[in-house]
This record gives sequence, C-alpha cells and structure tokens, in this order.
Amino acid sequence: MRRFKVRYIIFIIAIPALLVLTLNEGNRTLVRRFFEQNKLKKDIENARAENDLLKNRIYYLENEPSYLERMVRSELKVVSTGEIEYRFSFKNQE
Repeated sequence: MRRFKVRYIIFIIAIPALLVLTLNEGNRTLVRRFFEQNKLKKDIENARAENDLLKNRIYYLENEPSYLERMVRSELKVVSTGEIEYRFSFKNQE
C-alpha cells in the first residue's frame, strides 16, 4: 500500500515538473532555433550547389566556344546567318 502511494506522489510531482521544463519560454526558443538552424543549413547546402553549377557554367563559357554559342542561341534566341527559324503553334483540337 505504501509503495502505491509513493508512485502517485512521484507521478504528481513529475508531471508538473516535466510540463514546466517543456513549456517554458527558454525551451520553446531552443526548439525554434533548432528548426531554424536546420533550415539555414539546407539553404547553405542549396546555395553551395548552385554556386558549383555557376562555376562550371563560367568555366565552359570562358573555355568552350560551342557552349557559348549554344547559350546565346537558347537564351537570346539568336539565329545564325543563313539559318531559317521555324515556329510551330499547336491549337487545341477539342
């Protein structure tokens, strides 16, 4: 019987203590900052990957004339002398 009461007393003391530890402002701030830190790490990883792609693009633009020509044609829609550009439009056939 005494052991049973001790369990209840420990339970009654432990629950409020856990609530105070988990629901206080400091702990909420800590959790918020943890998630923010993870988001920032992902952003840094994405920025580094994009940086690597841009470095490769710069390298090819400086060293590969065919790459430069392809980029000018695709991004600026430039047509070389003597070439004919064809455009097709597809209409809905409903």
